[in-house]
Amino acid sequence: MTAPAGGHERVYRSLLRFYPADYRHRFGDEMVQLFGDQLRAAGRTRTWLRTLGDLATTAASEHLRRNRTMAHSVAVAPTPVSRLLGLLGVLGGAVLLAAFVVGMSPDVMNLRLVLFNVGAIAVVLAVHRVQSPVSPRLALAAAIPALLSNAFYLLLVVRLVAQPGEPGPGDYGVLFAYGAGAMWLSDLWFGLVTLWLGVVSRIASLALVVGSLFAFIGMGIFVVIEQGTPLETFILGGIAVHGLAWILLGLDVALRRRAPATES
Repeated sequence: MTAPAGGHERVYRSLLRFYPADYRHRFGDEMVQLFGDQLRAAGRTRTWLRTLGDLATTAASEHLRRNRTMAHSVAVAPTPVSRLLGLLGVLGGAVLLAAFVVGMSPDVMNLRLVLFNVGAIAVVLAVHRVQSPVSPRLALAAAIPALLSNAFYLLLVVRLVAQPGEPGPGDYGVLFAYGAGAMWLSDLWFGLVTLWLGVVSRIASLALVVGSLFAFIGMGIFVVIEQGTPLETFILGGIAVHGLAWILLGLDVALRRRAPATES
């Protein structure tokens, strides 16, 4: 083996760190040997182009496969705290949906927003508990923005509960609008990470992503949403899906029954 070829193989071996550790330990030596054979047969340029493209796709897919395997093998029995957090999420999602079914006075609407944020915070905490064994850093990176933004919006709403009438952007101006936008986007991010990790219901995670996106669009930051138009109906449907997502996630963490699975 020539010295340059050995240098290429050392660089390639260092790039194998992008793969999961168990995969790297199992197949690393064979992959380096195959890379060396390809260098001698196809040349450096073609081999590196093909290798980098393969690294970008297969390393990501192996991490995803590993996360899914771990998600199915992790057994976290619901504790009383998990059940309580999950049920609070169900309540928060239910009161959000209730506004689409029955008429509410402004004071009741204010209380509905409080319950909604409390439920969202509760579900984020409960879901983080079952996701953290699979990917601690990613789970934490998803939970912190959702917790902070929902807590901040909750503080604004609690302040508004003390005043008559329905809250609106005029009460806190730009602060209220930015708080709502941050909440929807952080919920969307939390839904994406939850969908990726696959520990809890994927349907609920996808519903949270879709509902959060439509709720953010419904703020009218990028496009004017006229009342009574099909677009407004579409947006409201997305917000309803958002509430449904918290209900499904709450039920998942409160009622889950998963036994450890063994890898074949």
